[in-house]
Amino acid sequence: MARRSSSVTQASITKLIKGALAAGIYKEHIAGVRLDRDGAATLLFGEQKPVEVETAVRANEWDEVLDEK
Repeated sequence: MARRSSSVTQASITKLIKGALAAGIYKEHIAGVRLDRDGAATLLFGEQKPVEVETAVRANEWDEVLDEK
């Protein structure tokens, strides 16, 4: 089965995001984009997740293992 061409382009999604940023929405609150079958693009918003202090300092658990050697 062949895929239909999408009526939503990367340029239209970029315009949608830039419009939301110009309206005062922080980029941290944009969670994603939903594309409907009829060709509509919708921005999804979410809460900003707090960054854990330990995760911010050590992003990779292998850093501890490799530092010990």
